[in-house]
Amino acid sequence: MAETILLADDDKDDADIFRQALQEINPSIVFCYADTGFGIFEYLNDEKNPKPDVIFLDLNMPEMNGWQCLAKLKNEKKFESIPVIIYTTSSNPRENEIAQDLEAHGLITKPTDPKILKKVLGLVITNLGTKHLREAVKEAYLLTRE
Repeated sequence: MAETILLADDDKDDADIFRQALQEINPSIVFCYADTGFGIFEYLNDEKNPKPDVIFLDLNMPEMNGWQCLAKLKNEKKFESIPVIIYTTSSNPRENEIAQDLEAHGLITKPTDPKILKKVLGLVITNLGTKHLREAVKEAYLLTRE
């Protein structure tokens, strides 16, 4: 069965680049998109939508920022088991620590190079549903820091 990836990002251009990279990696991946933190909960609460295998969550969104959204996801029983990866333009190492403290699977700085983005997404997708996902996200984080 194809993986379902949910991206929450208010930047439509970033979302298009992300979607295109996923499709190049594996055309059967189901890409779902929300442009706000509230949009994630609209998506997740709609029984018709497939449960995502992972959520990529931007930090800088209007109405409900990424930190608020992450806290809410991890505090609701029906969503707490979904892996969440912070996906941000920030390169502040402190935010990676905060992500870990709030039970995200890690943080990835948005790469500017599409080839790096494909490598990063490939690492994550290959490790979805495995005990190695956190290590793969750490590796992806390091790739985006080079």
